[in-house]
Amino acid sequence: MNEIRIDETKLGKAMKIIEKAASLMEERNCGQDKEAGKELAGLQNDLRELSGNERLRITDFQRYWSYTSLETMARKALMAPPSKNNVTNEEIKEIVLGILKHSEAEMDWWLEYLKINTGLANLTDYIFYPNLVGLGLHATLEQIADKIIADRKSQSVAL
Repeated sequence: MNEIRIDETKLGKAMKIIEKAASLMEERNCGQDKEAGKELAGLQNDLRELSGNERLRITDFQRYWSYTSLETMARKALMAPPSKNNVTNEEIKEIVLGILKHSEAEMDWWLEYLKINTGLANLTDYIFYPNLVGLGLHATLEQIADKIIADRKSQSVAL
């Protein structure tokens, strides 16, 4: 199973890049201001180089402060994107049972990992709003894991 690894020595630099980009996007219209757009593109390249993730989009960090912390965003940026694996039912259960023990950045990563590996687009509903997927509002993580496994199986049979 995948492990989330972050190079802690890069955290401060990632935070500076994200903060600078967010401020730039807040203060200037980077779509119309060529100089601001060029600076923003440079910050995106810096963050991509620092993280090793060529798919990062600097605009995803715009107004991050309205929903999370700068450190959480920097940690997310430094995490390798989740990939498709042959995840077993036991691994799904293990991830779901431990999901709430992680930091916000790690939890988001694991939710995306499960989404990619189960094909369930509404995966966060299973964890946070189980009543939306046919479970009781106060379903246990064990029940949620079993439902994810069952729905994954029924979805793959339907395909």
